[in-house]
Amino acid sequence: MLYAAFIIVFAALWALFAAGMPRILRGLHSVANRFAALSMRYGVVQRVVHHASRFRDYLPVLLIVIAGGLLAAWAGDQFLDLAELVHTKSTNLQEIDVRWHDWAVHERNTGATSFFTIMSIIGGPSGVAAIAVAIVIVLVVKRRYRWAIYAAANIAIGGLLDSELKRYFARARPAVAEMLRHASGYSFPSGHAMGSTVLFATLSYLAIRVLPRWRWKSAALALCTTLIISVALSRVYLGVHWISDVGAGIVAGLLWVTMTTVAYETFRRIRLIRQLRLKSSMRDGARGA
Repeated sequence: MLYAAFIIVFAALWALFAAGMPRILRGLHSVANRFAALSMRYGVVQRVVHHASRFRDYLPVLLIVIAGGLLAAWAGDQFLDLAELVHTKSTNLQEIDVRWHDWAVHERNTGATSFFTIMSIIGGPSGVAAIAVAIVIVLVVKRRYRWAIYAAANIAIGGLLDSELKRYFARARPAVAEMLRHASGYSFPSGHAMGSTVLFATLSYLAIRVLPRWRWKSAALALCTTLIISVALSRVYLGVHWISDVGAGIVAGLLWVTMTTVAYETFRRIRLIRQLRLKSSMRDGARGA
């Protein structure tokens, strides 16, 4: 049943991303075209565009920084809200956590246990490490060294951040008697949720860079999103985390990957712009000679 649900969620997200992502791009192109038309109609805007023409190549970089900043701000705000509730031992949050925990324990069955155990293994330290090592090896073999460093640093440092956050908040896990798998250490945020979010968000970025068509980019993004959700829910089902733990793990992982990806993409684009301008100036100099 849950395997079918996994496929249904993946298919729904695939359709959503495949329909939504091209529309977002068309919207951005439409805004750019309208701005260009406006610049031709109004002299003031035209003069501004003229004086700023040498910075026009950096506009996509600015848009990436703004979009990434907004996403990072949202994720950071969500994490801080949860962290504050955990720190103050909010009774409302505890009630929500206990309600989800009790529901998961009550709904356990053989098929669900099998599915969520597999998801937990995939999103566990060994599973994340195995997938990460395989991806880094492939990237090194393909001589994509910058991508390999980006992926390895993302996942490794993300794991260290989770350990430090756990140590800082020192939140107790649910009762051991109700756990279906052994788990030790502190509970907040969920290492499986944060680790799988960092891993699959990183893979989503690489897939978007590598795959040629939007349908396949959307499929990769949908699969990674479905895996993140499944791994996170598995920790609640297995009784080793509260629902707020996995929520915090997801937003913390998303925050970390957003920051690193925006930084990587910004420096990459600036470097390419400078290289293109250098080549252009060299060609102009050659013609002048």
